[in-house]
Amino acid sequence: MFKLCNSCDNAYSSLDVRFTKSCDNACPFCIERMTGISDTGMASVSEMIQATYDTGIKNVLILGGEPMLYPERLLGYVLGIRHFVDTIYITTSIPFAMKEHSEVIKCILNNIDGLNVSVQATQWKLNNKLMHASSDHNRLEILRELNKDYADKIRVNLNLTKDGIGTISKLTTALFHLESIECKYVKLNELQGAYGQYVSFEGMTRGIFKSNLNSPYAYGCQTRLELPFFKMEIILKRSCFVVSKQKKAGFMDLLKALYKKFFHRRKNKFAVLYENAKIERRWLCSQE
Repeated sequence: MFKLCNSCDNAYSSLDVRFTKSCDNACPFCIERMTGISDTGMASVSEMIQATYDTGIKNVLILGGEPMLYPERLLGYVLGIRHFVDTIYITTSIPFAMKEHSEVIKCILNNIDGLNVSVQATQWKLNNKLMHASSDHNRLEILRELNKDYADKIRVNLNLTKDGIGTISKLTTALFHLESIECKYVKLNELQGAYGQYVSFEGMTRGIFKSNLNSPYAYGCQTRLELPFFKMEIILKRSCFVVSKQKKAGFMDLLKALYKKFFHRRKNKFAVLYENAKIERRWLCSQE
């Protein structure tokens, strides 16, 4: 039987919340830029809470844009949904607002299950450059401070890119740096799309990392890596042919696609809640 564990397999119930379209960065490989959906206008916090409740989904992932640009509004939303959902996760690239509103941020972190921190490089100026950041502050130093009290809740999403983490030596250096600032969990991400910046983990580590990785589509796109010298838990998330034209579909991928089309019955719920409190069954694209 195929391993239905990818997010595209509807293997678990999840509500993605685009809390805001606004962002203090302009990453050229951002998925949000690929969808092209403009700002829909922000509903009230109470409307967002009610819309979340109406979905009946118990696992919430808060995205953007950059949700931490509005810490007090975000705290109100988190507190409003906390009593009727099971898990709350937030994705951020650590805007300056997190330093300006440190007490509010602590209240948010005390009431969520996890914080996903997106990082493009562990040299903080290069990290800002790769993100085309509007604020040139040291996000890695803020991450270090957060780890003092919340390391168990924080996972670093380290994106593999040609201009950033594009070689095995740069990857190794980045991992040592993250461990030095007390990070406990890291997820290595191959980009979805973004042809000019895409880096393959297998291509990067060929001849060094000894592992036979099966098709990410047919067998699951996330793999726990056992890397020497590191105590951190390290997960690799690979792209497949569905999201990256650099990847080709194989025979087992074809069999799984046919199985999903004709035999797999979806039991779990997935929805997207936009900042105007409108619920969609999937992420929209500007072409629609």
